[in-house]
Amino acid sequence: MSGSPVYLDNNGSTLMTQGVIDTVTHWMNQGNPSAEHASARKARKMMDRFRQRLASQGNFALSGPDAFDLVFTSGGSEGNCHVVTSAARAYSARTRELPHIITSAAEHKSLLACCRQLVRDNLAHLTVLPVRTAEGGQPALVGTVDPEVLRAAIRPNTCLVTIMAANNETGAINDLRALAAVAHDSGVPFHSDAVQLFGKSALDPGALGLDAYTASFHKLHGPPGVGLLAIRRSFVAGYTLGPLVCGTQNSGLRGGTENLPGIAGAFAAYKLSVDSRGAKNQKMRQIRDGIQAALARRFPTVHISDYCEARPRVPDGDPSTPDSSRVPGPPTTRKGAALARKLDNAEMSDRPVLVWIGPSDRSRILPNTLFFSTLRAGAGGFCNRKARAALEGEGVIVGTGSACNSTSGGASHVLEALDVPPELWQGVLRVSLSDDTTPDDAAKFVAAFARVAPSPEVLMEI
Repeated sequence: MSGSPVYLDNNGSTLMTQGVIDTVTHWMNQGNPSAEHASARKARKMMDRFRQRLASQGNFALSGPDAFDLVFTSGGSEGNCHVVTSAARAYSARTRELPHIITSAAEHKSLLACCRQLVRDNLAHLTVLPVRTAEGGQPALVGTVDPEVLRAAIRPNTCLVTIMAANNETGAINDLRALAAVAHDSGVPFHSDAVQLFGKSALDPGALGLDAYTASFHKLHGPPGVGLLAIRRSFVAGYTLGPLVCGTQNSGLRGGTENLPGIAGAFAAYKLSVDSRGAKNQKMRQIRDGIQAALARRFPTVHISDYCEARPRVPDGDPSTPDSSRVPGPPTTRKGAALARKLDNAEMSDRPVLVWIGPSDRSRILPNTLFFSTLRAGAGGFCNRKARAALEGEGVIVGTGSACNSTSGGASHVLEALDVPPELWQGVLRVSLSDDTTPDDAAKFVAAFARVAPSPEVLMEI
C-alpha cells in the first residue's frame, strides 16, 4: 500500500485536520483555567466564546428561565451516563420512588450499559423499546423508534426518555420532534444521544423538544476525549440534574480541571464543521449515493426488507427456539418469488449479493453512511473481518458494523434489534464518509471492493 489510505470509517472516528492539531498544540502548557493569571483568563474567555457559539448555532440561551448549561465532558459515553444516572437520582430524591427509564434497543452500548447497571443495582426500572424491523412493513423507517410505541411504554414513574438522534451503524435518523412531544405529553424529560448527528445537522433543542443532548467532537474532526452535554436547567418534570463528577467547573455539573487543549481543538473543529454545512451534506450524500449506485452496477443488490420478503423466516416447530434460529421459508408474494430467484441465481454462480440495511428512505439516513451486508454461498460465507483486512491491504479503511461470527456467535446488538437474519451478520460492512471524502476516494473504495468481494480469501472457514 502506497500513499495515505482512503479513510471511510468516520462514524467510528474522524481524523483531525492540521489546523485542529495546531490549535491543540497551541493551547498546551497554558496553565489551569481555574487560576487567576493571564493565561487562565484567556482560557476561560475561549471556553465562554465556545459556549456562546454553540448556543447561537443551537438557538438557545445560556441564561434566563429556559437556559441550558453546556458541560464539557470526556465524550459521548460520559455524557450519556451523566444524564441517565443523574435523572434517576434526582427523581428518586424528589419522589422517594424507584424511577423508570425508557430507551431503545438500538442505542449506543454506553447508554444501554448504564441503564442496565442501574437496574442491577436496584436503582431503576427500565423499558427497552423495539425499533422498526426489516419485516415490520415499513421499509422506509427501518431502525427507527415508533412514537406510538413510546407512548404506550410511559408510566407514572417514568423519569427520562432517552432515544438517539441517529444510529452509528445504520445511520437511521429518528424523528426526535415527534418522540420528544410524546414524552412531554406525559411531563417526562427527553434526552438524545446526538453524537452521530451533531455537526452534520442543526441541533435546535427548543425546536426539537430536547431537554438534554450528548455530543462528541471526535466525530467532526476534533480531538478524541472531548465531548459536550447540553442540559436544560429545569427539566419538564421540575427537577434538575446533578453532577456525575463533583467540583466547581462547568457550573458545578462536571468537576475537574478542563481539558484545555482538547476543548480548544474541539472549538476549532466545530467552527469548521458548521461552516457551509448544507453544501457539505449535499456533497457527502452525492458521494454516498454514487458509491451505492456503482456497487449496484457490479453486484446484485437488494434492500433488507425485500430480502426478508424473498426469504421469510418460519418457526422450526419448537416454541422454545429463539427467533435467531428460524429457517427461511418460501416467499408468499410474486415480488418475493422473483427476488428469491435473483438471489438463488447469484448464489449458485457464487456471485456476492449486497443487502442494504437501514431505512429505504435515504432522507432518513445520515448523509455520510452506507451500511450493507455481503452474502456469499461459498465455503462458510463472507467474513467482514477478512474483508476489512483485505480492503486495508488495498489502501481503504472501512468499519464493520458487527463482529464476524465466532464460536460464541454474535451480531451487534443493532443487527439483533433490527431482526436482521443471522446469515447476514458476518458480512456486514459500514462505509462512513467525512467532509474531506472525495469522489476519487469513493472510486478507489468501489474498485477495491470489486476485487475483494469475489475473492475466496474473504470467505469464512467451515
